[in-house]
Amino acid sequence: RGTALLLFFLLTAWASGQQGAPGGKDDGGCMDSDEQTDAQCVLSGLDSEEALERAFAAGAVEYSVKHALLTPRRPPAEREVTLCTQGSMDRLARLEEQAAAWHGPLSAAVYVRHDEYLGEERRGAVGASLSALHARVEALGSCRLTLSLVVGVDPARAAEEFDTLYPINALRNVAVANARTDLIMVIDMDFVPSEGFHEYLTEPERYERMLVQAAEKRVWALVSFEVHEDWVPPPHAPALAECLKNRSVVVAEAYLNPTAHEPVSIEEWLVAEGDSGPLPQEGGYEPFVLGGRGVLPWYDERFRGYGFDKTAHAVHLRAVGFEYRMLPRHFVIARYHQPTPTAVRVFGVEPDELLRTRMEWLFERACAEIREAPAHFIPQASTATTRGG
Repeated sequence: RGTALLLFFLLTAWASGQQGAPGGKDDGGCMDSDEQTDAQCVLSGLDSEEALERAFAAGAVEYSVKHALLTPRRPPAEREVTLCTQGSMDRLARLEEQAAAWHGPLSAAVYVRHDEYLGEERRGAVGASLSALHARVEALGSCRLTLSLVVGVDPARAAEEFDTLYPINALRNVAVANARTDLIMVIDMDFVPSEGFHEYLTEPERYERMLVQAAEKRVWALVSFEVHEDWVPPPHAPALAECLKNRSVVVAEAYLNPTAHEPVSIEEWLVAEGDSGPLPQEGGYEPFVLGGRGVLPWYDERFRGYGFDKTAHAVHLRAVGFEYRMLPRHFVIARYHQPTPTAVRVFGVEPDELLRTRMEWLFERACAEIREAPAHFIPQASTATTRGG
């Protein structure tokens, strides 16, 4: 059914390029007209599942990974939850804010483009930046930071441009692979946990109860928000409630990808005293999650750039029986920033039709594989990212 809908979308896109276009077909089967874009020209030839697979199939990329490049000196406490995060070199200031707010272990996978790591001088600069950041976090005495580095593919040697896009799920896998606690919380580097979140999770009775529930395939969806970039993120639920009233805070990705985090009743969550759920099985809902490291599957590394990366993971979790719930009072929040270039290519006003169609096809393919054999589905991930340090 998904393939049929996608073929319909492709043919519609192709037809829109033909309307009013004079002339016949060239040797490649495309309309010889300025009215038809290069993308529509290519899409016009993708009229079967075999053609789609030849054009859009992707696998995991073997990145150069430096696991646990920098590690904390202090040993972990008896009860711990690791915050697993990922981001690029230009987000290191956000990582430092995240570390200041998290009083526990933090496993961060940092992405560096191939050109940023080319030559001894640039490699030295990257290493110096990471070492200085790590030293500042260590000096705080609260967050135990493990830093891993993922180096991007050389565009000159890449099989295709798609392989050079931001490897978001590969980075998540590296961060998870370097966690050492039974419970993990997976978020992006732009997000800061609410005040006291780590202490709430590691309260003895609650922590032991969550360990049992996580082993029984319960995951907790993190309520996620964005604040205007010029505002200070509210540290706790009462301050958050005031910001929601004046719209200085909104649900995360509300402007670009509203289905990602929105299927949550914020009003009910604000007054809840305990866990709420189970949450509805929304198709596009892809929250950040807290769960058991030993039972959560890897993220599918076919998804890179922007779009469907957490959605595919959520579809997999639901297919194998995970139940989504929400914790009361605590949340994660990011300062709003302009969408990345790849996000604009996929979800912008004038999207890159080829890239967007490819992401949709990969998502449909992953969903079909999951539906066919949920218990036996293995997300595509490389040994370089998942073996840990």
